[in-house]
Amino acid sequence: MIRLHLIFFLFLISSCSYSALPIDKISSELDTMSFEVVQKKLIVEDDLPIYVEKLLKKWFQEKVKINGFDGDMKFMVKEYQEKISSINEGKRVDLSLRFEVLIKKPTLSKRVIIKGKVESYGSLKGTFTLNEFDKIIQNTQIDLIVRLSRDLKSKI
Repeated sequence: MIRLHLIFFLFLISSCSYSALPIDKISSELDTMSFEVVQKKLIVEDDLPIYVEKLLKKWFQEKVKINGFDGDMKFMVKEYQEKISSINEGKRVDLSLRFEVLIKKPTLSKRVIIKGKVESYGSLKGTFTLNEFDKIIQNTQIDLIVRLSRDLKSKI
């Protein structure tokens, strides 16, 4: 009887494993940047997949810093596109994201606009499961946000 309880207990523990969200794992890959403004705002003008929206918000909250005395910054996501196509013996996912940053400093009568577009793709060949294809889409979405972070930092 004790062995049965022990086996049941070990089975229960082994099936309850915790895995960190990929969102937490990519935080170190995202570039930190700062703007000399007092306020920042994220505006999403297009529908985003839930995972992309979570990644974008996490990046904006944790990696986009403000350290100024006046002014405000608006980061706007203008257009998100996701295209899934068939390739020879597989599938390919292409993602793109257009963004615009508007920085206003009223005391200096200064206005700066930064525009950009980032793209990423992933592909899978051979036989694969739907879960594997979903993982390719998720990894491509992560790569898109990492590219966004690097592109914006290079333009500041």
